[in-house]
Amino acid sequence: MKFRIEAITLSDKLGLLQGISERRATMPILSHVLISAASGKVKLTATDLETTMITWCDADVKKEGSIALPARKTYEIVKEIPLGDIEIEEIGNHWAELKSKSATFKIAGLPSEDFPVVQEASSQELFSIESAELDEMITKTIFAVSPDDMRRNLSGIYFEKIGKQDLRLVATDGHRLSLVEKHTKSEVKIKKSVLIPKKGVSELRKVLKLSDGVRIGFGKSDFIAEGNGFTLIVRLIDAEFPNYKQVIPETTHRSMEVKRDDFLSALKRVSVISSERTKSVKMSLDKEGMILMSVSPELGEAREVVPVEFKGDSIELGFNARYLMDILEVINSEVVQVAIGDELSPVIVKPMGEEVYISVVMPMRV
Repeated sequence: MKFRIEAITLSDKLGLLQGISERRATMPILSHVLISAASGKVKLTATDLETTMITWCDADVKKEGSIALPARKTYEIVKEIPLGDIEIEEIGNHWAELKSKSATFKIAGLPSEDFPVVQEASSQELFSIESAELDEMITKTIFAVSPDDMRRNLSGIYFEKIGKQDLRLVATDGHRLSLVEKHTKSEVKIKKSVLIPKKGVSELRKVLKLSDGVRIGFGKSDFIAEGNGFTLIVRLIDAEFPNYKQVIPETTHRSMEVKRDDFLSALKRVSVISSERTKSVKMSLDKEGMILMSVSPELGEAREVVPVEFKGDSIELGFNARYLMDILEVINSEVVQVAIGDELSPVIVKPMGEEVYISVVMPMRV
């Protein structure tokens, strides 16, 4: 194998794969990137057996072939090459030589035959969606995914077809839930609702920035995304997502409208004093407005008044401030609506306007 390519182009492609290749893999080959050169193209593949990224670019291929090189070290070398071309050649015994105008590196690889066989994705059932649109939907749900890998049915984002051209994403960790819905320009080709793991969705967000639109779809056990020079294949979570509709209150007795920026800024200030572990903040609501408070035996206390429009009987609730801030940070509207039942019932937070975005947060005792 021997080819010449622009160093910056190869660096960008290798950078995309860093989150997938396993640095501390039980199988050494999973910390490597498979580099294949043929027909004027160089194809790069990385996998952790759950998530696979394939990306390719044009190159001056002088000799076809393939080799598996350490993903991190190869990226670090190529990233430091100054503007210009880099030549990569397999020099025998699974070693590769990387040469720029002024520097030469020799790096040990592994046989390409050791690299896991990647199942080629079928593109027959893919549908188009704007990258910015899908990225926004992920941004508004990914923070609610459970970090607990033992709770597999909560460790990803749920993709659901609502109408012929309507896509819904839902995520929950048991304490909070976020739901967003968009009308797409093409038919949503989802035969059944699926659960995509957080790592796979995080990798998808990286490649969404590379093209205006992507084509996504679902095989029997995989999520597939294709775009400008890349294919992403993610194994779906084989677990049943909970009935999230039961969590969303149908009726509430109190409502509040508040300016998003005022609410978010006040939460950031008051939560400075709160416990690092719980980030607990007390919220008092009545016709006069909202008071946010936090108390810490070690640090002191904080109190701030926020003007709001409130309807209903006065109430005091406790919240994890981080949960509320996560929601407010992804809402675009100037005013936020908050629907409240009682001290222990789930609270609904959503933007003013027609956008279909709902977040549900469980209060906490403070």
